[in-house]
Amino acid sequence: MSFLPDNYQAPRSSNYYMKLVEGENRIRIMSRPVLGWEDWKDNKPVRFTMDKKPAKPFDPKKPVKHFWAFVVFNHNEEQIQILHVTQASIRKSIEALCKDTDWGDPYAYDLKIMKTGEGVDTEYAVNPVPHKPVDQFLINSFDERPCYLEALFDNGDPFSQEWGPDKRTPRATGSSDSKVVSIKEEAKSFTSSEASKFVNKKTITEKEAAELVTILSKCSEEYVASVHDFMKKHGISQYGDLTREVYDRIMAKGIEEKNKQERKQA
Repeated sequence: MSFLPDNYQAPRSSNYYMKLVEGENRIRIMSRPVLGWEDWKDNKPVRFTMDKKPAKPFDPKKPVKHFWAFVVFNHNEEQIQILHVTQASIRKSIEALCKDTDWGDPYAYDLKIMKTGEGVDTEYAVNPVPHKPVDQFLINSFDERPCYLEALFDNGDPFSQEWGPDKRTPRATGSSDSKVVSIKEEAKSFTSSEASKFVNKKTITEKEAAELVTILSKCSEEYVASVHDFMKKHGISQYGDLTREVYDRIMAKGIEEKNKQERKQA
């Protein structure tokens, strides 16, 4: 008898607030933002709506900051989180994309937020990724983790189960709904046979599934466990059933993990 059950997987900690890390942070914005002002008192944030900016901060050394907060899908961690933004460079970049007719509201494409430097030398760059429909698993993830952004103004937990359906931040699709659809919604416009072809084109090949197995065999146990957790959560029983978008992200991250493991062993 083995020491641990065959299906044992170490529990992973979850963080519902996204922290921008060094390098690339890829996100898909899933909601409209709440806007306001943030001050600090006794090492705790105190937030105010746009029309209630405090006349002066609690601590003269810490000025009141304008903030945005919105729901995102963090591709790096494969989960729904809240991104809280006070950095003017990030806000101005997203605002510029919204006003650019070639891009528009950031619901129909991913954003890559690049972070470099540390402390006062930290810099951010926001790069848009070409428009792409929202994959169904992003929508499922959003639905499975209800959020009420307005709770931030009362220092409440936006993800608490105390908030009813009437106090739920809705998923945003923007003004260009034709570019923001799920695979499931797109397939409804086809006949059953056509929908089958459509879905098949979205899944990966047997060769790609085998390549993924090879890559994962060289990754850390923690990363492999996170992939299996994700598949189980979304009802995916085998690698061959992964959608193209999910496969690309798992593969890219897997290659990074493989290289990291190889460097440790060198």
